[in-house]
Amino acid sequence: MPEWLPFDSYRQWAKKIGPQVQAALTGERDISVQRPFTEAWLTHALFWRESPLSLEEVIASADALNNDIPGPEEIAWAFLRLRKRGWLSEHEGSHGLTAEGRRAVESIVGKGGVYEKMERLEQWTIAHPPP
Repeated sequence: MPEWLPFDSYRQWAKKIGPQVQAALTGERDISVQRPFTEAWLTHALFWRESPLSLEEVIASADALNNDIPGPEEIAWAFLRLRKRGWLSEHEGSHGLTAEGRRAVESIVGKGGVYEKMERLEQWTIAHPPP
């Protein structure tokens, strides 16, 4: 976690990066390609908690899963990939997985620990790029 980002500041971080994420989701900002793990990590963050989630809740969920705070490019890139798959549910600033996305992720991750599940999801996303 960046030293300038205290543990209890998910709300401030979400407020700071929200416009950047939104600009990317509306196509007003280009996003660089992220490492394959990013999509699995943020997908699992949406899957792990009851959806829909505010950006603050997505960040908190991602941190709880991987002990790391996602940046705006990571979040936007993962959300754009989920949108291409038809798995991203968006409503009034909140995000989640569609019913189809939730079923697909559930079938991919299977049983085991969090890291095992994210590893399986990462391998699946590498083998099955979005359309």
